[in-house]
Amino acid sequence: MVFKLIVVDDEEQILQALSTFFGLRGYEVMTTSNPEEALERMRMEKFHVALIDINMPRVTGIELLKQIKEVRPTVQVIMMTAYTTIEKAIECVERGASDYLLKPFQDLEELADIVKMASERVRRWEVVARESLRNPKDVTAHRLNPGA
Repeated sequence: MVFKLIVVDDEEQILQALSTFFGLRGYEVMTTSNPEEALERMRMEKFHVALIDINMPRVTGIELLKQIKEVRPTVQVIMMTAYTTIEKAIECVERGASDYLLKPFQDLEELADIVKMASERVRRWEVVARESLRNPKDVTAHRLNPGA
């Protein structure tokens, strides 16, 4: 399975570096500096993971996170920023971010591991969803309550 990743950042160098880095690891990568374009692509295509910069002009990363979660609730959103406060980190998690990373990245392999774990989480959810379509019973309830 090829995982799809979207990267949204207003720094062209970050977009190019992450596109190359994840492309070499087998991801299908789409990059944009335009949050509105990212949201439109999310509406039309299925992405497994989104890497989003918090501080962008026009639309903040936090607002984009909120909009993405409305359109694609299962996409794993990883927020990135060079400027942070504990309040921002908490707000991101409360709005559905699966992780929060500081730029510049100290260890790209750690970033790769975080994106891989997020991608695998979506893959597992898709397996459960397919199983629930084959068996109309609630998969979780069925396994937790064998007598039901």
